[in-house]
Order: sequence, then C-alpha cells, then structure tokens
Amino acid sequence: MTQRVSFAARRTPAAVAVALVATLSAAMLSACGAPTSASSSSSAASTGAPVKPSSPIALTILDGGGDLKGGGQAAIEAFVKANPDLVSGVTYQTAAATDVTGKIKAQQMGGSVSISMILGGPDVLGAAQAQHVLLQQIPEQNASLPDWSGIQDAGRSAFQQMSGGDGVLIDYDQNGPFIDYNASAVSAAQVPTTPQALLDWAKAHPGKFAYADPNNSGSGRAFIETLPYMLGDSNPADPANGWSKTWAYLEQLGHYVHSYPTSSTLLAQQFGTGQLALIPTVISHDISFRKSSTYPANTGISLFADQNWITDGHYAMIPSGVSAQTLYVDLKLESYLVSAPAQQLRLTTGVLTTANKNVTLDNAGSAASAFVQKWGRPDFYPTALTKGAVRNPLSPANLQQAFNLWQRNVGAKVGG
Repeated sequence: MTQRVSFAARRTPAAVAVALVATLSAAMLSACGAPTSASSSSSAASTGAPVKPSSPIALTILDGGGDLKGGGQAAIEAFVKANPDLVSGVTYQTAAATDVTGKIKAQQMGGSVSISMILGGPDVLGAAQAQHVLLQQIPEQNASLPDWSGIQDAGRSAFQQMSGGDGVLIDYDQNGPFIDYNASAVSAAQVPTTPQALLDWAKAHPGKFAYADPNNSGSGRAFIETLPYMLGDSNPADPANGWSKTWAYLEQLGHYVHSYPTSSTLLAQQFGTGQLALIPTVISHDISFRKSSTYPANTGISLFADQNWITDGHYAMIPSGVSAQTLYVDLKLESYLVSAPAQQLRLTTGVLTTANKNVTLDNAGSAASAFVQKWGRPDFYPTALTKGAVRNPLSPANLQQAFNLWQRNVGAKVGG
C-alpha cells in the first residue's frame, strides 16, 4: 500500500494537494562492493559520508511493522514541517514484514534504490541482514546520531546493540505476551494461566484458541518466545538446540488450532467476531484493538502465572544504495524520531513506554495521560508491569531460525 503526502503545498496558503513524489535514485554497490556509478559524491554506499541536499528531496518510507500508525507518521510529518529545506514530500508504503527485504533487494538489483528508509522490528531487521541489504549506521554515522547514553538505559541499549549497528531503535516496549479473552464466552476463573492449562483449555475448546503466524505478528512472536522460559527449556536463546520442550508443546497445541492467522490484524478480527475466544496478545494490540472496537468491549485480560515479558522494539533502517543526500536527511530524521517530542506522540497510540528513557507517561503531557486513562487499563497495567521477569527477545538471526523451524514443525501441520 502506498500513500503520498506533499508538504510543499503546506508552505503556501493554497489548499493541501497531493504531489507527485519524485523517485529517489542512487548509485549502488555491485556484488563485489564497487560502486556502479562514476559519481562518488552522490553514493552513500561508496562514500559513507552524508551530504546535505542543495534543495529539498522526496522521501519514501517503507513500514513493515505498523510504525506509521504507532505515532511514526505523525512524527515524520512534524519533522518535515520543521525542515522544508530538506524534504519536499513523503511517500508512505506498507508491506508485510516478510515482504520488505524482497522489495529492497529488487531495487538494489535493478540499480536504483527509491526507498529511503525502512521501519520494522527484529523480524524485518533479521531478514534484511540475512540478505545484506542494509547500510550499517553505527558506528559509521555516530557523528550524525544522538548520544545513546543520554536516551537509553540498559534495556534499551541492549535492544539497540541487537541491531548490530544496522538500525536505530525508535520504539521500545515491555510488550507481552499475556492472555486476552472474550468475557462473554470465558469467565475469569476459566482463563488458563500456565502452558499446561492452556493446552487443556484448547483441547476442550478446539478451534477457539489461536495465535498469529510468528513470522508476521508481534504477538505470535512473543508467544513462542516466552514458552521456553515457562516450560524450562535448556536454552531460551537458541531455538535450534535449546527449545525441545517448546517445539513439542507447540506441535501438541497445534492439534486444537484450526488456523494460524497470517497477521495480528486477522487474529484480532477473528477474536472480535467471536470465532476465537482466547488469544495471546501484547500491550499495543490490547490497547489499539479495543480502541478501534476490533476487540469486544468487554475483553478480559490475564497474566500468566509465570509471567515473562519479552521486550519488543522497532528500528529505523537505511537501505544500502541510497544517495548521500538521502542519507543526510535520513540521519536527521532518525535523530528526530528518538527525540522527546516525537516519542511523546507514541504514547497516544497504544504503547506505555518509549525508546527514549526520558519520555514517560508522567511527563508526556495531558493527551497521553487522557489516552492511557481511557484505553490503557490504569487498573491493570501499572501493577502488571511490575510482575514477572523481563526478557530480551531472540537475536534477529536466531529469530529467523525460529520462524523457519516454526513453519516446518508447526505451521505446516495446522490442525494435524
């Protein structure tokens, strides 16, 4: 999906009009690493040095993780409005996490990279790293980026370091998973809070429990990542060699799952229509899908008895092959996206924490406070977030491995 927004029109009294966004072209590296263009001054891949554009340029932002809806687009538009000398307009594109790398790779192979920036989680990052389509930003571009020690604590820093320098952390959340249930179909006393109890419930109610395909769902990803801790697997960080109990459990649970929705949105819709009565979810989904009335109004919520919070975060990434001018603007935009004003916008979209440790619900302003009071379950989350253990997610490479193993051992055997 593509959405174009022109900001040039906003600089005049004329009504806002949709403008044609220019294609961003750049010289690319060949397979051996040499530039394909004789002009080294315009290729970020060949020079590594950002160059301020002499006139405003157009950006194309590809979102593979829902960041635009999560406050990202509002922050980007605020940046563009404040920097008319740098940006003439923005084209927004969205894609499934599984499709992002292919889009970038196709442009790079074609010799013209028009996508300026990618937004997405560790799933998007890991797939992109596996295909070597990203420009490494840290430490190469440190001079153009913020001092991380001023905005990141230990947890945020660990998530930033997990990117291997290929992404800038722009969203951070304690995430989940936990259980949401339809209170009209399941009483609070019936909600399973252990893996065994969940298995027993699913067996007694076949087809009424499901989780989304982890390869394209934050809640599905969090669900499979928390199980090694709850089941006592030998190495929760190693899905290939340390998840024997988890894979056996998921295969058994799969006997009572009729389908694995291909996205969190589809899972939410099935839950909202009553097709499913109980699902694992995460904070942002619980909040945003109740706000949109996708979830039932009386949706109940419950922690696991052995609650393990799998942290989540999203990155801004830059494709290899962008021009030096695009790189300059990208770095300026990323620096803004982690600033306090930009991060405050996220607290009105369904998250309770930010990528900037200095931006909290206590200082984010009245709009964030009102949003959380209405949708943020103030009688539940403040206490819930202090319970259980907080865990780092799988590394991007190991996450890709988990996706492949899940598809082979679980997803391909749905209902079997």
